[in-house]
Amino acid sequence: MKATRDWFGEALITAAETDDRVVVVNCDLASATRTEQFKRMFPDRFVECGIAEANAISIAAGLAQEGFRPFVASFAHFLTGKFLEIFQSVALNNAGVVMVGTHAGLAIGKDGPTQMGLRDLAVMRSLHNVQIMQPADGRETRAMLGYLTASSAPAYLRLCRQPTREVHAEDYQFTFGRADVILSGSGPVICTMGGMVPVVLDAVDLLPAAARPSVINLSSLPVAPADVLAAVARSSGDVLVVEDHFVKGGLTDELARILVGCPAVASFDSVAVTDFGQSGDPDDLYQRYRLDRAGLVRRFAAIARPRESVA
Repeated sequence: MKATRDWFGEALITAAETDDRVVVVNCDLASATRTEQFKRMFPDRFVECGIAEANAISIAAGLAQEGFRPFVASFAHFLTGKFLEIFQSVALNNAGVVMVGTHAGLAIGKDGPTQMGLRDLAVMRSLHNVQIMQPADGRETRAMLGYLTASSAPAYLRLCRQPTREVHAEDYQFTFGRADVILSGSGPVICTMGGMVPVVLDAVDLLPAAARPSVINLSSLPVAPADVLAAVARSSGDVLVVEDHFVKGGLTDELARILVGCPAVASFDSVAVTDFGQSGDPDDLYQRYRLDRAGLVRRFAAIARPRESVA
C-alpha cells in the first residue's frame, strides 16, 4: 500500500521520460510532495521557488504559456490558499498548469487545520475551466498522469498522505468526468473520491447483502450528470456523499447541483468535516468525524433498504 502522493512521484518520472515538456515547480516541499526524485533525475527541469506559492504559481503559468507542461506542487491548503494568483495567472489565461495539492483531508493529523487541505475543492470548483482530479489508488494515479501529460487544460490534482490499497483492476481506464461505478447494487448510492474510496468499500463489506449499496468513485470534477442520474435511478433513491473535505463547497455541493429536483432521489445527505478540523492522530480524527470504517458502517446501515421496500 502506498499513498497517492507516492504513486504520483513515480508516475511523474515516467511522464517526464517520454515528454520533455514536463517540468516541476516546487515550493520547498520536494520530499513531502514526492518530487525529490524528479529533481535528482531532471535537475534542469526542476524550479525551486522556496516557501512562495504565489510566485511558484505565476512562474508555472509563464512556463505553460511557453509550451511546457508544468506541475506546481505544495500542500493542498497552501497551494489553493493563493487563489488570487491561481485565478489571475492560471485560470484567466487558461494556462496549462497542473496544480498538485498533497496532504488533502484529515490525514495530515497533528499539523492541524493551519495545514489541513479541507476547503481546496470549494476553491477550485469555482473556476469553470480548471479540471479537478483525485485518484483513489496507484492505478488511477498513473492513468490520471497519462491524461494530464497529454492534456493542455489547467488542472488541480488532489493527493492523499495516507496509504491506500488498490481498488481498480489492472485494465482500469480513466475518462475525465465519468462516474466510476466500483460496486453496483439496488440499495443506497454512496458517492466518494480519493482516499475515502477503499474505506467506503471496506465498510460496505460489513453490511448485509439484502440492501447492497452502489459505490461510485467520482474521481474527476465536473462529473457527467447522466452517469450519476443513471446510478440513482437504479438504486433505492437514497444518496449519501462521503468526503474528506469540509461539508460545504466540495463533492456534496457538486452532486446536490446535479440531483436537485430529481424525482428518483428519496434522501440526500453527507458525511464530511463540519468545522475547521482539529489537531490529532489521523485515526482519531477520522473517528471523530465518523469517516472511519466503523462510523461509515453505522451510517450506511441506517439508510440501507432494499429497492422493493421503497413506497
